[in-house]
Amino acid sequence: MSVSFKELGGSPVEQYNLEGFSARREFLIDWADRDAFAAEVLGAAVEHGGNTWANYPGKTSVFAVSLRYEPLDPDSPDCQELAELTEGLNSYTGSFAKAIVEYKTVNPRDRDDGPENEEGTHLTYRMCFASEYQTIPPRGWTWGDDPALPLSEDLEFVKTIPVTEHHLTWHQVINPPWDAIGSLQGKVNSGEFLGCAEATLLFAGAEANKLFRSGFDAGASAFCWQIHYVFREKAVKYGGEAFGWNHFYRDDPAGWIELVNGTNRMYDPADFMPLFQSAAME
Repeated sequence: MSVSFKELGGSPVEQYNLEGFSARREFLIDWADRDAFAAEVLGAAVEHGGNTWANYPGKTSVFAVSLRYEPLDPDSPDCQELAELTEGLNSYTGSFAKAIVEYKTVNPRDRDDGPENEEGTHLTYRMCFASEYQTIPPRGWTWGDDPALPLSEDLEFVKTIPVTEHHLTWHQVINPPWDAIGSLQGKVNSGEFLGCAEATLLFAGAEANKLFRSGFDAGASAFCWQIHYVFREKAVKYGGEAFGWNHFYRDDPAGWIELVNGTNRMYDPADFMPLFQSAAME
């Protein structure tokens, strides 16, 4: 590093838990080197894909994720009058800053069978469940213990269809694929994706959050994006098979059948990989 520093006594503090390894380190640097030290520890957005975050010594998947400064001697600021809140700060000429760096484990991607992350980004995965309900007419159904016993004409039963929501969050994205997000929303997977059979996974949409990524120069800070994708898996189990979003129940003859309109389907198939490929830089 180009900034001189010294690690303080009592540092580091390390912790292992179910979220992986995390740590805190404390350094002593010159008060005037705060911005330069931060840029070297946290990286800069324009450098993403290259050497960005500083990793923890000996642990290639643990990175510096936050940095806090405190005056080493808070009782000895330079005496000055501050006429405006936007002009000037307390200064500690010839003194030092205590830099507190937090580290945590950042896996490139949580699921090995999921999309690959671009260099400098990482993918986290979560899942949850929901349900849909399909009303099924009684025609064609009989009582298992007595097929001759007629069903009531007004009998109507409902099949509960579990829906699995797959949540993929793409972190540290500099140039999100806005066009791909818009064009693929509402489509189903054309091949297996996240272990889901073809046409059983619907891309419901995305949420995008703008996050600051260092940026220590004057003016607007550099930033990146966090893109949260939601995919809804519907795999109706019937007769030993699984049917997806383009299949609907028909009572005569009974079964889950794909609806078509000429060559068109209810949900268009698509390749979801462009969702995880940055748009070209202009």
